[in-house]
Amino acid sequence: MNTHAIRLERLRDSFQRKKLDGFCLVNVESSDRSNLYYLTGFSGSFGVLLVTKDRQLFLTDSRYITRAQEIISDYEVLELKGRVTTVATRINRLKLKNIAINAPTTSTWLFHQLRDRLKKTRLVPVAGLVERLRTVKDDSEIRAIERAVRLTDKAFEFILGRVKPGVTERELAWEIEKYIRTHGGDGLAFESIVATGATTAMPHYEPQDREVQKGDFVLFDIGAKVDHYCADLTRTVVVGRATAEQKKIYKIVLEAQERAIKNLRAGLTSKQADAPARETIAKAGYKKNFGHGTGHGLGLDIHEAPRLSPLGKDKLQAGNVVTVEPGIYLPGWGGVRIEDVAVVEEKGCRVLTQAPKKKLIEV
Repeated sequence: MNTHAIRLERLRDSFQRKKLDGFCLVNVESSDRSNLYYLTGFSGSFGVLLVTKDRQLFLTDSRYITRAQEIISDYEVLELKGRVTTVATRINRLKLKNIAINAPTTSTWLFHQLRDRLKKTRLVPVAGLVERLRTVKDDSEIRAIERAVRLTDKAFEFILGRVKPGVTERELAWEIEKYIRTHGGDGLAFESIVATGATTAMPHYEPQDREVQKGDFVLFDIGAKVDHYCADLTRTVVVGRATAEQKKIYKIVLEAQERAIKNLRAGLTSKQADAPARETIAKAGYKKNFGHGTGHGLGLDIHEAPRLSPLGKDKLQAGNVVTVEPGIYLPGWGGVRIEDVAVVEEKGCRVLTQAPKKKLIEV
């Protein structure tokens, strides 16, 4: 049984356990592209899945029908003519009592349009059926993430040689994107964060035309996407000689991250996985300066379950791939974040990221 056939059977088990007769996924303008790709290997911007206990249909329009027929072997591939609401006609033909639809990625308008056109089938909004399957990665997924991580490590090594007084944040971000796209990447996993000086205190900053100055922190939060899978790396460097205060904050964040990585393993709750980094930073006196979670899952999307957070309710499993990224942010002064990608294992974790971090890099 191939990978997509295995995933299809796991999906069937999931919706049947909920006493549902079928599952519908509608990907319009890439609204549910990752789930669709996970289940079929199809990456186009439009496609509809209809899965019952004994049938599976893939519907797409004339733009993609030939490609879909070439690459999808586990589904009946049919051309959908007319508006997307004609999916209701297909559902009616299946004669089901009920069918689940992936609610988070289905617009309210489309949900009501489909529901109103169904004759005897109840449309049931559900969340997380496919996403929960995606949290534990198989070997092929982990290998794809490793390739994305390796390219991201190389992009960081490359960009260090471009950091100098006078270069702008936007210029650095553009150089990173060019490197990734010209060295085998599909593109960016997310828009690069390049922050300098006091803006490094903003965790999700957008690069501007600010020029790098001597003495600045420069924070890079970057990621390549390779074979549809994401990487995520954060490193903080300093331009010129680091001050004692910069070295101090960096050392605290590094210790927090190393403690979290050492603790990371299957069976932990989100809160337990988050605690070592948070406690280290709090003990150093910077509790109020670390406002986000310690990490998150990643894969086809840059943010997936499980979360490493005091508010999270997930339980870590072997095969989860997560980030570990504590930080300290001091408004008006700057901030430090250090982030690696790791595979959760039964008795620990395997860190994929290899970019240097043991010392605050001076460029």
